[in-house]
Amino acid sequence: MLLGGINKIAGFFIDALYPEKPYCILCGSKLKRGESLICSICQGRMEPLSPPLCLKCGRPLERENTICEDCRGKNRHFLEARAFGPYRGVLKDIIHLYKYRGKSGLCELIGEKMCGTLKNQNWPSFDYLIPVPLHPERERERGFNQSLLLAEEISQRTGIPVFKGLVRTRPTEHQSLLEKGLREVNVAGAFAVKHGLAINGKTLLLIDDVYTTGSTADECSKVLLSAGAAGVYVLCAARG
Repeated sequence: MLLGGINKIAGFFIDALYPEKPYCILCGSKLKRGESLICSICQGRMEPLSPPLCLKCGRPLERENTICEDCRGKNRHFLEARAFGPYRGVLKDIIHLYKYRGKSGLCELIGEKMCGTLKNQNWPSFDYLIPVPLHPERERERGFNQSLLLAEEISQRTGIPVFKGLVRTRPTEHQSLLEKGLREVNVAGAFAVKHGLAINGKTLLLIDDVYTTGSTADECSKVLLSAGAAGVYVLCAARG
């Protein structure tokens, strides 16, 4: 009884000293040993995408071995794109906390899920991971590039090096604020490759947080292919 009382008192003082650390940032429940930021119950609610998916972009479909309407009418520059889960529910909340609320530590959890998706693909070996770049102004505003942190996390888990030579040459509007038809115009000509010889003849994996219409992924892939890349695949955390 005495020992139990001491443990409760110690726990009270720990909670008082570190009010944010022991609690899940989604549901507020107390984290157990080994849990960080997000409790295991909330992590279990991160639903993965399941087949059938568009063979090109990974969009959920009703029939197997088909191409979605968007991809059927376009000449995509990337070979295939896949994402861990749908951009809704817990996964959407986690990405918002990561991307807009400065919870950069969530890149470990998100990167883990993306690596699981990568292992399930029948893709070739990759020479480089390519994070989708932010314009310097946007990166200073946010404090970090969410795609770069994800690429570095995935690199640690897979051993694939990160190539940082894809850059954004001009600021663009937030894609999420634009209608579908304006997203391609928004990112057209917004990217360039520095040190292009490094990716000549290489197979690349483009890394981003959310795939919605594919405009950003396609424009980045186009620029990378123009710089000499042999092929580009796309891996994202969520599919809008």
